[in-house]
Amino acid sequence: MHIHQWWLISNSTVRFILTMYFIERRAADRQWIRELNFKTEFKALVGARRKAIATLGTYRVVHALWPNQVVCYVEGPELVNKKETKG
Repeated sequence: MHIHQWWLISNSTVRFILTMYFIERRAADRQWIRELNFKTEFKALVGARRKAIATLGTYRVVHALWPNQVVCYVEGPELVNKKETKG
């Protein structure tokens, strides 16, 4: 059994934890692999979109406190197809 301990150093540490968003990539075995973290939801969404287009992979954004609740999914092939049809 693992025991997790949280040490809060200051109010800024609490704010940092509360406002973290993670970008996760879907691997070939359908597992989600955490890649990057951002302080704001908007920056995480832009980062996920950028990575999805560059790698043609599927990414998702999750909040640090609620990792099972997905903010959004971004699929690279769909974004590239939309970009090509708009011309």
